[in-house]
Amino acid sequence: AQGVPALGEGVLPFLEETPEAWVLEWPIGAVPLSQYLGVADLERLEHWVREMARILASLKAQGVSHAPIPELCLVKGKRVWLAGVGLKELSGEPEKALAALARALAGERYPEFPLRETLERIEAKEDPLEVLFSEPAHAHGVQETEALTPETPGQEDRPLQDASSKPEEEPRLPSASRKVLSVDPVPEASNGQEVSPTKETTPPEGKTPSRPRVIRIEEPEEPPFTVVEPPRPRRRTLLLGLLGAVVLLGLALLFLRPSSPSGGGYVMEFRTDPPTERAEVYLLEVPEGSRMTPGQLLLTAPGRAEFDQKGVYRLRIRVPGRDPVDYLLEVPGPPLVIKVR
Repeated sequence: AQGVPALGEGVLPFLEETPEAWVLEWPIGAVPLSQYLGVADLERLEHWVREMARILASLKAQGVSHAPIPELCLVKGKRVWLAGVGLKELSGEPEKALAALARALAGERYPEFPLRETLERIEAKEDPLEVLFSEPAHAHGVQETEALTPETPGQEDRPLQDASSKPEEEPRLPSASRKVLSVDPVPEASNGQEVSPTKETTPPEGKTPSRPRVIRIEEPEEPPFTVVEPPRPRRRTLLLGLLGAVVLLGLALLFLRPSSPSGGGYVMEFRTDPPTERAEVYLLEVPEGSRMTPGQLLLTAPGRAEFDQKGVYRLRIRVPGRDPVDYLLEVPGPPLVIKVR
């Protein structure tokens, strides 16, 4: 490995140098961008491009010209890291490399990418990298994204919003937009809970009744004690029959009642496109507080899987004849569609 390791924010920490390679610190849960080639979500890709532009501009100010490649760019949620910064093999024009990387990740959807025109001007040296992460450019990018977003009550799981910038909002219905892993969120149906019957309304407090109460004081005609008479046999048979009918009716309602989802869990639906394909979904990492065991086979899609805690789960999706793909799934969220290309 020839070159001088560079240090800075967004650069993988350098640990050791050997005659054959550099040893770098790999963040836990981070995955290379090569897993998203051609299937990256445009909103996440916009955030990744802005972060990489900020890192590349900082390196260029230090005199380091780095041309990133998807195999050596790591992401985890909103974090981005560059590996191999300083290697002679990776030196080059960062503007052209960043534009080529965005085209490779967006694939066929690159003409819809909000930063496409900005990247073309940067690649042609008409604009600097700083326009991607400066305030005016950021506001312009947000307007473009809003213009391309359909007007629906909610928007997938919004992984790129900063939680500190806005107060927590109530959960909203998922939108019709799709997220390709091709894992795309699609709209979710209602949870299937039965609607409880309407309770009888009670008159408001302080409202006087329509008729006054009448208190009658009369001499009782009945004796002051209760007269107990032995039940007639026919009446006893009728009561036993009525009781048996009530018990049978209760048992019938118990067995015919639809099963409700288990309390405390979060059910996620996995679909495949085309539906005839089958994909095995394995659980690799779980959030804090979850009792689920990493390494287990969750399900074979299409199907449903239940998660015991909210948070981000790392999954590995295997399709016969194709390389496995790791994916960070946020629970709760809309269904996922696994597109087999």
